[in-house]
Amino acid sequence: MDRLLPRVEAETGVRLIQEVELNPLIPERIRAGEPYDIGLTNPSYAKALIDDGFADGGSHRAFGRVSLAIARKGGAHGQIIADSHGIKALLRSAKSIAYTGAGTSGRTYLDVMERMGLTGSVLPQSHPMAGGVPAVSVATGEYELAIAPLTTVIATPGVFPVAVFPENLGTHIDMSVFRNAASPNTAAKVIDILTDHDLDDELAAAGIARFELS
Repeated sequence: MDRLLPRVEAETGVRLIQEVELNPLIPERIRAGEPYDIGLTNPSYAKALIDDGFADGGSHRAFGRVSLAIARKGGAHGQIIADSHGIKALLRSAKSIAYTGAGTSGRTYLDVMERMGLTGSVLPQSHPMAGGVPAVSVATGEYELAIAPLTTVIATPGVFPVAVFPENLGTHIDMSVFRNAASPNTAAKVIDILTDHDLDDELAAAGIARFELS
């Protein structure tokens, strides 16, 4: 987003203020009456906001799908683990694992650990942390592994994705975009730019794949 916003501002002629928040807290802030023009969060939260009159249903569009990844300190080398057996072995061998306690990625991690039968063997070494902190804690050497969205791992200096959870485990994190019904028309233009397929390759390089809303 930091790379995209200057181009969006140049094309629309408006200055955009970006506030980054954990996905579960975004609808809470909107419901509490905080002003906003555009929201970007998980589709389930977006749909609930639309149903309750806090967002414009006609503006709701898919933005991107992000895989859940495992970060390790250092630079990329070798093949990224992308199968269940390899991920099980990696997590079982780890002495410490950091994850986001209150975020979507953290809940997804806890869910998949249960489904993979790793709750007893892996969770004792897993430590919940604040948003954005797990990957950084691995870069500093405080923790061995971090569970985070692939976008976060790619964007964090000093770490690399040692593993990416496979699609069949259903651990991907979907993001959709919408606007406040009271927002200016420029907000609709911003959404058009963010969802334009001309950005697909650039988003893919950052760990984001396009998807369709169900």
